[in-house]
Amino acid sequence: MWPIMQNKASSRRSLLTDGDDQKVHLFIKAGRDGRSKGACPFCHDVFLKLLIKCEIENDFNFDVITINRKNPPKEFKEISKKLPTLVHGDIFLNDIDDIEDYLDSSFTNYKLSRQDSEAFKVQSNVFTRFTYLIKDVTNNPQLLLDELEKINTFLRQRGTKYMCGNEITGLDCSLWPKLQHIRVAADYLLHLSIPVEYSSLWRYLGSAYEHEAFVKSCPSDQEIVLHWIRHETSPKEYLQLTKEEPKYSLDVPIAVYKHFH
Repeated sequence: MWPIMQNKASSRRSLLTDGDDQKVHLFIKAGRDGRSKGACPFCHDVFLKLLIKCEIENDFNFDVITINRKNPPKEFKEISKKLPTLVHGDIFLNDIDDIEDYLDSSFTNYKLSRQDSEAFKVQSNVFTRFTYLIKDVTNNPQLLLDELEKINTFLRQRGTKYMCGNEITGLDCSLWPKLQHIRVAADYLLHLSIPVEYSSLWRYLGSAYEHEAFVKSCPSDQEIVLHWIRHETSPKEYLQLTKEEPKYSLDVPIAVYKHFH
């Protein structure tokens, strides 16, 4: 049973001025300018799922509202304590798994959920290893590289385009944003790149870059770096990141491209 929170209706109306109860509303982290999309892999995950649903469903309609996480409007705080948050009529959800289940049960033309325990297990530790490394919980990059290699080997042995087969699933929508954060932030902050020899993993990332839905929902490199940047970063470097023209790393190494073409 999905949570129906009638007492939040007035706050919802003050945030959503179009009055369309059939429209799905997604609240995500705002970028440093307070308007553009920020770099939260979980917000990216849901945004991507909505775009994929929208490509398939004829009557699917949604909008995205960016929220300043450090200073959210009072009306949002009355609706939810975390991002991303999805609102649809009187349904309010801010758990990633609940959101995917709700989308699949409400918009049934394309099911994102797929039970594949092997695919889920092989990628389950990669983002944790990345966060431990970037937050100085560990200083051993090999632990992250080992997890990336596991995914690379899994994809090579399966020979499929996506993690669970040749159709995009919710697992891809979850993993792609995390890999993008690893690609961009680990390279900038730790000088650690995804090895070119992990060609199946790169090909998998390349399959994300081929999709307009991923490109449209992807934050800039600068936003990703700012999401993870350490406090000791100089004010000058921080300011430069906020002032630069947004850049997007949405390509694969030439060596990988040649290998598969």
